Amino acid sequence: MSKTAKRNWLNIFLILVISIGFLVWQFRDVDLKKFFEEMDRVNLWWILVAFLFMFLYWLFEGVVLHKSVKPSFKKQKFFSSFRITMIGQFFNTITPMQAGGQPAQLYALIKKGMDIGSASSVLLFKFIIYQAMIVVNFLLVLIFGFHYLMTGAVPQVKYLVVVGFLVHLLVIIALVLVSKSRGFTTRLVHTLLKPVGWFLKKERMLKIEESIDEKIDTFHEESGRISKDWRLILSASFYTTLQLWVYFAIPYFVMLGLGVTTMGLYMVITFHAFIMMFATVMPTPGGSGGAEYTFTLMFAPFLGSAKLLAALILWRIVTYYSCIVFGAVALMVRDNRPETKKKNGERSI
Repeated sequence: MSKTAKRNWLNIFLILVISIGFLVWQFRDVDLKKFFEEMDRVNLWWILVAFLFMFLYWLFEGVVLHKSVKPSFKKQKFFSSFRITMIGQFFNTITPMQAGGQPAQLYALIKKGMDIGSASSVLLFKFIIYQAMIVVNFLLVLIFGFHYLMTGAVPQVKYLVVVGFLVHLLVIIALVLVSKSRGFTTRLVHTLLKPVGWFLKKERMLKIEESIDEKIDTFHEESGRISKDWRLILSASFYTTLQLWVYFAIPYFVMLGLGVTTMGLYMVITFHAFIMMFATVMPTPGGSGGAEYTFTLMFAPFLGSAKLLAALILWRIVTYYSCIVFGAVALMVRDNRPETKKKNGERSI
């Protein structure tokens, strides 16, 4: 087993330990007989609808990636874009603050034959759009649903809202600086490379820096092109908004599956938007612990403990563990590289 695979399995193990530990501690007084009765009564058709909405979440992200890549990499097929999307989902899920998805997608695009500078700028653009739409749509949700967050015995929510919102806003500002300022990006990369120079000869280090500077040039040329493509920006924003809203709605179908009809769709959307906003900034793989905590915090006033535990487990299966399972499948699926001519005139994959 490779070091990367071992690290991935270790992260998944850590996720399970944190999640199970939280469930055992938080629901230690739950009557397990009642819990299993709740699970036995689940309407699986509504859970299938929840899975369908999760698939739409992946699909819309795949559309954004494909539309972003296609102008500078004509060979890209939608199958490849969707597969790379799922690879990103897998690594986002098993790494803290979703930090692993972008590098994994970058590696996959480079393996397909895309230039590293162009691939980096495309993924940065996509990430900026995603972060911006999280902030914009969360504000839209709050305009009509903030009173839901103040419902029940959860006054501390207002502080968590501010923390989550500020973190995402700071991320957007940092990303825009990287995409717009070549000087800032160059200084940042050279600073990060300094420890590497401790182990390499000066001549070798200079060659590496020259190569990286060339890639930074390509990166900013592509970033400049994308920033002027308003059709792409509007299209990516539209599909990302659809992606977020279908995701926000997923717990509503979980609740219907458990027979809960007292919570309206917009109330559940508001709760889930807040959970997503906060959980994505947790420093644990996949926001483990933080996601379960905020879900419990939001839905506990409306559900009995056994039903709450059932809802929490079903919700995590649909929105979280499905990303690990289907993302792992995407990693194993073969996606042929673009054909290139050999010296003898034959073609290879």
